[in-house]
Amino acid sequence: MGIGLGIFLMIIGAVLTFGITADVPGLDLNAIGYILMAAGLAVVIISVLLMMARRDRGRDEIRNDPDVV
Repeated sequence: MGIGLGIFLMIIGAVLTFGITADVPGLDLNAIGYILMAAGLAVVIISVLLMMARRDRGRDEIRNDPDVV
């Protein structure tokens, strides 16, 4: 779910930054788009790191179990 959310944030940010040319008073759509793309990238990186940590932890438990032949 985290990777999907990160990709979604990056897509919304890219659309705001590169696809919309309207000027909204009081909002900088380019800055908001860049912030969303950075947040999406951070979510993807954190999700991948957490998935790798979970996978490695499960392998250590199996290797150190004396009951497993």
